[in-house]
Amino acid sequence: MNWQRIWTGAAVGAGAFWLFDVANLILTQRVLVSEPNLMWNEIFSIAGSLVVTSLVSGFLLCWLYVLARPRLGPGPKTALLVGTVGFAFANPQFFSITVWLSSFTGAFILLACTWLKFALATYLAGWQYIEKAP
Repeated sequence: MNWQRIWTGAAVGAGAFWLFDVANLILTQRVLVSEPNLMWNEIFSIAGSLVVTSLVSGFLLCWLYVLARPRLGPGPKTALLVGTVGFAFANPQFFSITVWLSSFTGAFILLACTWLKFALATYLAGWQYIEKAP
């Protein structure tokens, strides 16, 4: 295993997670509301607190990709499959009927954006990973 590439992939995946989370925070708290709910300095402090969770998520997705790659082969198909599995384990609320009854359109948009976040982060983390030559 190439640990340097695993950590690099984890950092790249964490960057994708963090960018999606900060963009979601800005859109939902400053842009898409009639009156902003958070001040900019509050958004920056919340964005700073998201760094550790993004690093952990990026590492776990990169590690899952590294474990699945010998069995499923390298490439975007494996990355999308691993990202989908990571999404399903990290977001069990989408499998509940109450989320879909409250606002179907809003829940579907949130589901699509969250899945895209996981798929893109896993794809970028897997793109960084190259096994060492034997």
